[in-house]
Amino acid sequence: MASERECFEIQEKCPESEFSWEARTVKNAEGMDVATGSILYLTHTTLLPYDEDGDGNPVFGIMESPQPTALYCSQDSAEQEAPDQYLHRVTVGEINLRGVGVLLNTGR
Repeated sequence: MASERECFEIQEKCPESEFSWEARTVKNAEGMDVATGSILYLTHTTLLPYDEDGDGNPVFGIMESPQPTALYCSQDSAEQEAPDQYLHRVTVGEINLRGVGVLLNTGR
């Protein structure tokens, strides 16, 4: 979410789910307006699969085992600064209660 207000609005619409608000600094965001719809890159030290797709491949999502370390505007910066971590592409304001974003790599 781009703001705490947006988080609370989602919480009101989905009372059966638990939500929390955590403000994070977005690295390399100088001169950028991070708003709903912006693409960001989230790095993790730990990420566990929570399901399998129809082909038996693991499905990852930050909802099950999140331990985010940083948030970046640039995928290149995220890969350079955290090459051994898991990397997610997330869209600000996009909600999927089974996991968020596209896993770009599985860490090294």
